[in-house]
Amino acid sequence: MEDVAGLTWWRVRLLWLMWGRPSFPAASWSRYAAGMALLAALSVGAAWGYFQLHGFGMPVIFQVFVYAAAGLVVLALAVHYRPTRYRWRNPRLPLDDPAGLRALVAEAAELAGWDRPLPAVRVNAWAKVLVWRGRFRGEVMLGMPLLLGLTREELRVIITRELLLARTVPWHAMYLLALNSDDVGNAARGGTSPWRPWLRAHAYRVRHDLWEAMAELVGVTTLERVIRREDEIADAFAWHLQRYVVRIHPPTFVTDVYRSFGRALTEDDLMTRMGPSIQADTGEELDGHERRLLEEIGWKPGAVVEAVTEPVITEVSEDLDRRLGQVLLRHYLMEPALRPAALSLADITAEQWLFYHEDQLERLRTAARAVLGDSHKLTDLIRLADEGRLKELDWWHAKTVCPHPSRAVCVLLPLLQVGLRHQGYAHDDPVRQRLLTGPEGDKVDVVQLAGKIAAELREGGEMTGKDPDEDARRLAGESLAGGDPTGWFERLYAGSAAGEAVVPWDSGGPHPLLVAWTAGRKPEEGDSPKALVVGAGLGDDAEHLAALGHDTTAFDVSESAVRLARERFPGTAVSYQVADLLDPPAAWRRAFDLVVEIMTVQALPEPLHQDAIERVASFVRPGGTLLVIASGRDEGDPVGAPPWPLTRAEITAFAVGGLGVGEIEDLREPGRRRWRATFHRLMS
Repeated sequence: MEDVAGLTWWRVRLLWLMWGRPSFPAASWSRYAAGMALLAALSVGAAWGYFQLHGFGMPVIFQVFVYAAAGLVVLALAVHYRPTRYRWRNPRLPLDDPAGLRALVAEAAELAGWDRPLPAVRVNAWAKVLVWRGRFRGEVMLGMPLLLGLTREELRVIITRELLLARTVPWHAMYLLALNSDDVGNAARGGTSPWRPWLRAHAYRVRHDLWEAMAELVGVTTLERVIRREDEIADAFAWHLQRYVVRIHPPTFVTDVYRSFGRALTEDDLMTRMGPSIQADTGEELDGHERRLLEEIGWKPGAVVEAVTEPVITEVSEDLDRRLGQVLLRHYLMEPALRPAALSLADITAEQWLFYHEDQLERLRTAARAVLGDSHKLTDLIRLADEGRLKELDWWHAKTVCPHPSRAVCVLLPLLQVGLRHQGYAHDDPVRQRLLTGPEGDKVDVVQLAGKIAAELREGGEMTGKDPDEDARRLAGESLAGGDPTGWFERLYAGSAAGEAVVPWDSGGPHPLLVAWTAGRKPEEGDSPKALVVGAGLGDDAEHLAALGHDTTAFDVSESAVRLARERFPGTAVSYQVADLLDPPAAWRRAFDLVVEIMTVQALPEPLHQDAIERVASFVRPGGTLLVIASGRDEGDPVGAPPWPLTRAEITAFAVGGLGVGEIEDLREPGRRRWRATFHRLMS
């Protein structure tokens, strides 16, 4: 590969020295040896000077010092090599090359035109493939995260690229790439450098030539897909480290980092869940040169790389996982004197996980106060996230690519995790902590719950800084335990009136799906069809129908809810009544042209659903319509907190007592799923 104009070795070396010599993989071991060799040379020089001055033999102390310095050189190399890189032939590791990695490296070496003996194959702890081209042989260091997330074909492409880079690019250009990579990180942190344009231009030229050569060898489509997958795995592993290794307190030596990462890829669909966040980050954060490179090989925002079903390696031995984990420990632990406990993720206690989530919540609150002030509301944070400004917060999660569907979900997760865990909820699997199980065996998907809350807050709801489902969940559990399945509604609304509880489904206005459905369905002038709102709560839906011209009746089992609705809307035309859906007035049977049921049936325990559904259906008169709006789930999904989501079968069950199905809409948005269904009774 031809040299780049203006890219001279002395300029790169000068910049290297001025920059503080950022880490470079091929030369890292040599710095250890060079430092010790310098120490030995100084010792010898001091001994020689002493001899010149005093004219007699080297004192014993200097001889001992010289021998000790030489020993330190050897020890430095051994200490540096042993925990970070492992040869396949090492008899103390159960590595008999079951994945055929030597053969894979041989194929890549032939494709890259490698002109030296086959490099030694080693494993490293990071999501990188590194190649060192030695004078006689060289070595290939394969990143364990890539082995767990790539196919053999994809890994061969990356090895080929790195071998080609090592074979064709001169050493000073390699140093320049390392300097540029270091400056990319510096720029992301807000740093400046007068060398940046020069670095970017030359790094672009070197990488452009490399990628052109690779495109000729493997094809543009393959290269684009592999580079995208490589970046996605690196982001996924970075998230895994931040989530499960770096921020656990007290500092812990996690012994199954790579086995748990492999499980997250294969069992928890981590790559698919991170895809949207990675795409957004790639589109927003890349500087011009990086974006230009990606676009030239066919990168397009929004493209999806399918999950790998047959990675190079599916199992990591306990010994290898532990030893690679030592590399991570040495890298992240700032106090080498500490000897943290060695634990697997499953061994970390519930108290430690609670402390972790409390710490994240406190860091979020501190960062929010610094940007939004002490009097900010949670809706302000949601708005900040929706506007793409969450990175203004000094909070690690706001600056990390993550598997959550939106940044608003990221904001809510610490709050929900702490609130639920204080109520006795816990995860069954440390790799899937979004799924929590309560003391009574109920399950909550915290990510879905956060998405639902964020959506409701966007639609005008307010929040007191606590989990809005916490009060409903607690009161419902107490009422059910006491044999009173509907009594908790009164306690919830009474607590809301006193400022002691939150009604999770109250958004402060009519339901958006009701508003959308009624658009264009306003009664004709002079006509006042009778409407009934089931479980009317604080009256917003009933008032909306009345404003359209319906003769509206609204009822709720809670006396406090009815009283609050009347107080909110003095002089209203709506007839608010206290009634029990399971025992309604007989006069309501087949008496209404429009019946609106929004999330009332799903707020009841499942054994009461069928009885409640039949009562709702009985209110519709011949020629009338029933509108049902409910949150949705698939069969077998976690049900979360009340109001419990309904399945399609439960929605279809409203077609009872002579009602026919009109339309069932399955409305899906990031973080939530809802049903909107209509049913009609024929004229008799």
